[in-house]
Amino acid sequence: MENLLQNIDWFALLSAIWTIVLVPIGKEIYEWLKLKKLDEYALILYDEVLNAVKSVYETEVKDIKGTDGWTQEKMQEVKEIAKDKAIYAIPSIAYRCLKEANEDFEEYLDGLIGTALYDLKNGLNKGGENG
Repeated sequence: MENLLQNIDWFALLSAIWTIVLVPIGKEIYEWLKLKKLDEYALILYDEVLNAVKSVYETEVKDIKGTDGWTQEKMQEVKEIAKDKAIYAIPSIAYRCLKEANEDFEEYLDGLIGTALYDLKNGLNKGGENG
């Protein structure tokens, strides 16, 4: 048995274990962590979208909604303001990761604005829970 242990090329054995077992597991763990981080960033962005929508409502919308000043152009303008506020409020790393993960980030952000408006109008928080 002792001869067998002396004849083993430990470096080759460890390299094989590294290549066959640990590298694929490491890649899976990395991908899982990356997805968890993206989920975290998406929640941060959604929270900031909610804050931005509330803020824009108070500063831009509340006084003109229901008047002649509440035009399609004004609606689009305040939507862009809300998007900008949300983007500026999140960490730059979160913005870069989310933008990279979503081919059409602008469309994704538009969807979040729509979801936030719906949730606020219906008294819901993220996840569909009552607020």
